[in-house]
Amino acid sequence: MLKRLFILSLCIATLVACAKRGEIGISKLDVQNTQIERIFVATTRQKSETPYDFNGLRTSEITYGRYDISIPPTHEVGQIEWPRKTPNPATDFVIKDAELFSSASPFKSAVRASNRNRPYGEEVVVFIHGYNNNFAESLYRFAQITVDMDVQSTPVLYAWPTTESTVEYLHDRDSVLFARDGLQTLLQQIAATGAKRILLVAHSIGSGLLLETLRQVSISNDRKVLNTEIGVVLISPDVDNSVFEMQLRRIKHTPKPFVIFSDDNDIALKVTSFLTGRRARLGLTTSDELIERHGVTLIDLSSFEDGDLLNHSVALTSPSVISILKTLPSTAALAQQNGELSGNLIKTVFKQD
Repeated sequence: MLKRLFILSLCIATLVACAKRGEIGISKLDVQNTQIERIFVATTRQKSETPYDFNGLRTSEITYGRYDISIPPTHEVGQIEWPRKTPNPATDFVIKDAELFSSASPFKSAVRASNRNRPYGEEVVVFIHGYNNNFAESLYRFAQITVDMDVQSTPVLYAWPTTESTVEYLHDRDSVLFARDGLQTLLQQIAATGAKRILLVAHSIGSGLLLETLRQVSISNDRKVLNTEIGVVLISPDVDNSVFEMQLRRIKHTPKPFVIFSDDNDIALKVTSFLTGRRARLGLTTSDELIERHGVTLIDLSSFEDGDLLNHSVALTSPSVISILKTLPSTAALAQQNGELSGNLIKTVFKQD
C-alpha cells in the first residue's frame, strides 16, 4: 500500500507541482464589461479563518451561502483567471459580494427567488466537485462552467470536504461516504423550493458521491427527492464499473437525461485505477456495451486535445467541447423525450451516432 501511495504521489504530484493552488479573492471595485455569476453554495466543510472560505475538514453541519462571482472581460473559455495578490476584476475571477445564510430557510427563499428570474425557473443545476479541490477551486470552477456554457438555471455548488492533497486519495474516498447525507439534505431543500427539475453534474470521485446519494435516496424512498425530475451528467467519473452497475440497480427510475463523459486518455483515472487494484474505472470506458441497457448515454471525448493537462476535466475545460455543449437544448427539453431519443440527440451533436 505504501508503494502505491508513493506511485500516486509521484505520478500526479509531479504533474501539478508547479500549479499554484486557487485562493479566494474579494474585490468591491466596479469594472466595465464584467459579468456576474451568482452561485449558491451548500457545504459540509468547516469554516476557514479567511472570510467566506472553508477548509477541507469535515462537519455534519451544512452551511448555506450565496456568492456573486465577477468574471473579467478578458476571460477565455475553459480557463479560470485566478485572483492575484491584489484581486483585480478587470483581469481576475473575484468575489464581488457574498453572504452566508443563518439556516436553510433563507437559502431556500433565495433559490426560489432566483428561479423566478430565470428562463428555466423550474430547474436547479447542482455541481459536485472531485477530489483534491479546495473550496475556491470548486467555487470558481463552477462559475467558469456557468459563464462558458451559458447556464440559464439556478446554480448550486455542493462543496464536500476534500483534503486538498494529491496523496490523500483514500481519505477522500471515505469523505465521499461521509458527504452522502449532506447531499441528500441539499436535494430535499431544493425540492422544497418548488423546483421541478434538478440537474446533477458531478466530476471525478464526486460522481461516486452522487451515485451513492441517489442510491440512498431510492433505498430510503425519499419522496421529497423522488417526486422531482432528476437529470445526471457524470464527467470523468472515478467509479468502479461493477460498482456503477450495482448502484444503478438500486436507483429507482433512471434519471433523464443520464450522460457520462469518458476519455481513455485520462491520466488521473489511470493512476487511481492502479491504486485501486487496476480495476476498470467508468471514466475510462469508451464502449457503451456495459451501460447501454440502463438507458445511459456514453460520450467518448478521447479525440479532443484542447482540454486540461491530465485529460481529466476535458468536458469542463475544452473550448471545443464547451462549444458543442452549448448547442444542446435545455435539459428540460431533453427530459421530455424518452431516454433513447435524448441519448441519440446528444450523440449526434458529438458525431457519435
